[in-house]
Amino acid sequence: MFPKLFLGLVITGLLLIALLPPPAVAGPEDQLLFAGVRFEGPQNLLLPIQRQLSGASALVISGQDSRFFKSNDVALAQGDVVFQAAGAAALVPYRSPSQKFSRNILLTRDLGTAPLQTEPAMAVNPKDPEHLVVGVIDYNFLSVVSYVSIDGGETWQGPYQNKYLEFDLGAAGDPIVDFDRDGNVYMGSISVGIEEFNIGGFPLAVAVSSISITKSTDGGFSWERPISSSRSTVELEIDPQYRRPQGELNVTNARAGFLRIGFLDKPWLTVGANPQDPSEDIVYVTYTHFVIRYDVFIALGGALFYFANPILETTIESVRSTDEGQTWSDPVGVSPTVLQFIGGPGGGGDQFDRPERVVQFGYNFAAPDGTLYIAYFDSTDDGAFEGLAEIYIARSDDGGQSFGPPRRVAVFLEPFFNSRTASFRSWSSAFPRGAVGPDDSVNLIFGYRPSAKATDDGDIYFTRSEDRGISWSTPRPINDDREDAYQFFPDLDVDPNGVIHAMWGDFRDDPSRIRYHIYYSRSEDGGKTWLENSRVTDFPSNPNRAFPNGAFIGDYYDLEATEDDVYMVWSDSRLGEFGAVNQKIAFARSKLMATPSIFISPPSGPAGRDVIISGFDFQPDQVIFITVSGVIVSTDRTDSNGRFSTQIFIPIAGEGAHPITAIEASGNVATASFFMDFGFDDLVDLQENIAQTRISVLSAVQNVTASLNRFGNGILGDPMPGLLQIEVDNLSLEIVRLQETVEEIARNGGMAPQDQTIVNTLLAVVLAVSVLSLFVSLRKKGT
Repeated sequence: MFPKLFLGLVITGLLLIALLPPPAVAGPEDQLLFAGVRFEGPQNLLLPIQRQLSGASALVISGQDSRFFKSNDVALAQGDVVFQAAGAAALVPYRSPSQKFSRNILLTRDLGTAPLQTEPAMAVNPKDPEHLVVGVIDYNFLSVVSYVSIDGGETWQGPYQNKYLEFDLGAAGDPIVDFDRDGNVYMGSISVGIEEFNIGGFPLAVAVSSISITKSTDGGFSWERPISSSRSTVELEIDPQYRRPQGELNVTNARAGFLRIGFLDKPWLTVGANPQDPSEDIVYVTYTHFVIRYDVFIALGGALFYFANPILETTIESVRSTDEGQTWSDPVGVSPTVLQFIGGPGGGGDQFDRPERVVQFGYNFAAPDGTLYIAYFDSTDDGAFEGLAEIYIARSDDGGQSFGPPRRVAVFLEPFFNSRTASFRSWSSAFPRGAVGPDDSVNLIFGYRPSAKATDDGDIYFTRSEDRGISWSTPRPINDDREDAYQFFPDLDVDPNGVIHAMWGDFRDDPSRIRYHIYYSRSEDGGKTWLENSRVTDFPSNPNRAFPNGAFIGDYYDLEATEDDVYMVWSDSRLGEFGAVNQKIAFARSKLMATPSIFISPPSGPAGRDVIISGFDFQPDQVIFITVSGVIVSTDRTDSNGRFSTQIFIPIAGEGAHPITAIEASGNVATASFFMDFGFDDLVDLQENIAQTRISVLSAVQNVTASLNRFGNGILGDPMPGLLQIEVDNLSLEIVRLQETVEEIARNGGMAPQDQTIVNTLLAVVLAVSVLSLFVSLRKKGT
């Protein structure tokens, strides 16, 4: 019995491994590898679908997320990358931002050794348009984190962790965030756990996920206990005829049942008015439900089982809560459930016309009257990452309890998994983002490959419905470049005045097509015409500097518009330019914001002294580097209000103005000047003065001494000769000059030790000669 069971286990393990796709199947987003470490565990049965999952989930499923799978010799692949320190910020060359937008702020900070943050989601408090909350994936934490600003993004506080679900492994990512009308803020993410089961007594486990939701009643500074709004399941069915009474399998070469593994991916969250009771809010969560189904085969009299014929089912689903996220409805299907036969040739199917279709990225947003819209991406049956794709939208008029049939919005050339100039996963550029205007218009933005430009991997397109999503305008491009630069990760919002605002990533400024900027445009006529595209960023980002192998910069950026301002967040790699990979979340707004400043006390004076440097309007709790004429001379740290005060030593330099700069590790910089009115030039003049005075005094002393020797009788009582009197007068003048020199030295900060020795010697000689001269003068007067 035992040898037979042992042989079955060995063969089963080999067959399970054989089911896995080769490493080449992994997409570019799956490159956060660790040297010698690859997780071979519960996630493996989900590996065939990792490219269809959101980027953060794909890393977890493939065992390549550093937050979940660690070892003592963990090091990022490709040369044991050493993450750079924040001090590299002092090397970043800053320039003035566009006048259309504020300066850029890097709002995230590192509380660990992995300077990697990505996938920002932002929400604005409807009761206070300057109160912002941003959710972020941070690779230093097992859960997603929040950052809070209460001054319209000028300063940020955080990170603040919210817990993942009890008994789970951690949060895979995809932070989602929104406010309700009372100022409560909700935040969610994918929480990953393990589901155990057994086949024929053999224990197995797979990854499952929940969409975890938590609430904050203090504006995002602290978070309540998380609650699962929906969770995937594992379903195993073995035909009873193939089971022995003890639960063991008993058949040879037969399909005995099936295994269905669910995984919930790419959630979005929105809060809208309840159509049945407009005084109340409903919290909606939308996600993609992946189910991979395997046929279970058994052989060798039940000693062997294996999985085959994987089929992927995907459905966009929605759940709702009417009690501030405490309880949740059962899932409601928004899209049809579509099939993909994994391992098929794609490209339109094979001779059996097997479907190769997936739906993904259900984006939810609500109208002021409570109408709920969910737009989503459909790859069509020619497979993901190739051929044609479609955008659909479904509407609910009863608060998310049911949805009308999805209506097709657009058909287009689907973007590739990544562009042909940058290796990061950018397929999600095709996923729709939307907003409802004050006139009840429904507005969507997404990216796809333009058919007229074969070398262009993606432009940004806008479409609009004025009849509640029934009919749609022909998609029109927003980006106004005429070349083949790639545009990606679009987002839009409509402000209370009906102005449509849009942002996206854009490679147009780099001939190498590897560095991107953030661009913006707006339309004041319902999307018919768009403002000339404006650059938002004041420094470009290079994906190769952002993440190992340039593989993952997130799946989306975010824009929120209020009546008076427009806020934007994105992933930014500027701190990676002078060290190892570094990716932060950056922020800008349309209004200018207070520029960081420093004040110097005193603002002028001699070199070689201490001065006080005070800074204002920096990021709170950040390291500050102080430079004088480009040389770092000191460091300090800002307080909780973004201020600092420190004392530095001003080294001796040339006379004139010298720049003193404070550079904050998150990217802020401020400069002032210290006027040095006594420096190297003055010291040279002083040394020349001392040398000349020394010569003059010694010459005068020698002359006085010679006169005294020639007129010794005058010393004994005869009148002092006129020549001796002249020499004494000359010596007196030199004494005055020496005194003035010493006073200047005292005023201007001291002298070199050798000069001090010379002055002391001269003073001693002058004092001796002066006493002698006084004695002669007194004898002359007979006193």
